[in-house]
Amino acid sequence: MTGPSGARRLLDPASQPLPCGAGVDELLEQVADGDADRLTEHQRTCPHCRAAIAELRVLWAPVQEYARQPVRLPRLLRASVLRQLDRLVHDVWYTLQLTDTGAVRVAARVVAAVARDAASRVPGVRVALGRSTEAGSAGLVSRATTGHLHPHAAVGVLGRTAVVDLALAVSYGEPVHQVAREVQRRVIAELRENLGLQSVTVNVAVDDVAAEPADQQQH
Repeated sequence: MTGPSGARRLLDPASQPLPCGAGVDELLEQVADGDADRLTEHQRTCPHCRAAIAELRVLWAPVQEYARQPVRLPRLLRASVLRQLDRLVHDVWYTLQLTDTGAVRVAARVVAAVARDAASRVPGVRVALGRSTEAGSAGLVSRATTGHLHPHAAVGVLGRTAVVDLALAVSYGEPVHQVAREVQRRVIAELRENLGLQSVTVNVAVDDVAAEPADQQQH
């Protein structure tokens, strides 16, 4: 009843795939089967898939809870969950928050820009950029992000969930691990407070250490 085939049939066949090419119906099948923690090699390094799985897991939880009970799943509940899923996958380049007065959508490029700005304001950070971690789909992601004006945006969003991959250059002499953790803390807080996101994962890779310019070292 809650299996993948039923979920797949009820999703809008016109739903967009994720920017990495993965189908949301396949991810829903994975979540509905209880395999959300069994990530493929692609999913482990893809922010789009990780964000989608996290959001689908939350949305599908009421269905799984009822399925564990010795009662019949109300059809209205299942239909309501699937309607929410259809709304989420209408445009995978935007977050979606449904309120009593309407829908609030924020472009993924805005999420990326806010994340980079928050990271760049952490003391010790010299450069903060989006980081593409999936070499196999780098061309696809590059074309998609260019088409949607997402330069260097290694951000996956679905609903009120975001996964952000950042690359940093840290000033020489700074405690690298402390700077990285502060970047995570500030970016998560910024995205939650300013963009209304609920679940935010920030992965930080420190790729370089930048020495102070020679003219500053002499002072």
